[in-house]
Amino acid sequence: MSEGKALQSLIKNLRGERNNVELSRDCGGIPTQSRLQQISTAPIKLFPDPETILGLARGLNVTVGEVVGACAKDLGLNMGGPDESALVLAGARDLPDSAQNLLVGMSRELQSAYRSKASR
Repeated sequence: MSEGKALQSLIKNLRGERNNVELSRDCGGIPTQSRLQQISTAPIKLFPDPETILGLARGLNVTVGEVVGACAKDLGLNMGGPDESALVLAGARDLPDSAQNLLVGMSRELQSAYRSKASR
């Protein structure tokens, strides 16, 4: 398992001179300043909600996949796929159906949110 610092490193390396208030503003207000403080200083234990992932991608000017990848690494989930457009969680097929459904649901929510943002 990872040391839980991939997301912290991503934020640290890309925030520039912005404090949490400024970065939260650039993220569209989600994550909030206090949530940014939390995820910048303590390893995550669960995937952030889709809005937080989208906000971080926007505020850090990276793809959603980069944020999801950092989160997955922190949670010890190995990612890989047949091509760069695919996101596959190694071992996901071995999870119980309820966990697989949760992953599929999260993916659909992220895709829907991305499509909504892109159509604006």
